Amino acid sequence: MPYESLHVLPLSLFILIPVTFMITYTISVQWGHVVPGFPYISETGTLSPESCIFAQLLNIAAFLLACFVYIRHRQVEQWRIERGDNSVNRSTVLLTAWSGFLSCLGLDILANFQEARVVAAHMTGAMTCFTAGTLYFVLQTYLSQKMVNALNGQTIVWVRGALSALTVILTIVVVIPGYISTLEFKGSDYKKWQPENGGWEWHVTSVAAEWMLAIVFCAFLVTFVPEFRLINFEAPEVTVTYLDNERRNSKLSETQETTIQEV
Repeated sequence: MPYESLHVLPLSLFILIPVTFMITYTISVQWGHVVPGFPYISETGTLSPESCIFAQLLNIAAFLLACFVYIRHRQVEQWRIERGDNSVNRSTVLLTAWSGFLSCLGLDILANFQEARVVAAHMTGAMTCFTAGTLYFVLQTYLSQKMVNALNGQTIVWVRGALSALTVILTIVVVIPGYISTLEFKGSDYKKWQPENGGWEWHVTSVAAEWMLAIVFCAFLVTFVPEFRLINFEAPEVTVTYLDNERRNSKLSETQETTIQEV
């Protein structure tokens, strides 16, 4: 059975991820776990009950994102075989897919290891998600350029190129000012950062860049909606070996041997 409405996949991610962050932000503010205005995204999903929603919805998002990466990989690989004319080698296509899967793994790790509980694992997941995701975007932009007129137009290449450049810039802006702000922080609870705690300007810059980065990630994914409309994905063919068939065949062989001996 072919699956034809695959454009729903990037569209659902474009909706699910921002909705998740807005829900956890609202709950964390209402419970007084963060100061409204300038918390990091991870800080809005650190404590219960918002941490449960944060982890569950991002687990779903990570799974859907992995499905997205796989289907896109199959589409690009099929194009490479049928139309690529050796313009893109297979190693580049595989590197693109693996960087996408690595980003999914990072998203899953940051979702399940809260910042206030296991900060090292959480930060590892966040950096993996953002850096691998940025590499995935850059490589997808490169592949899109190669597939102009076959699967996409030149306009989408420029859009993805601009979004890829933004992810690189914003990732740097998140990391460097964020690190400086932690060095200057003099408060007791980083989830309730106030101007008098020190490093406020650096903190606000880093937080704003992180929220913008999340928006850019979602915007990049939604650019694939037209291309996913072009995919007809067939369900895998399944072959099952039945135990009772093996026994039946064994008995049949024994019967045939007995008949031959009698003859």
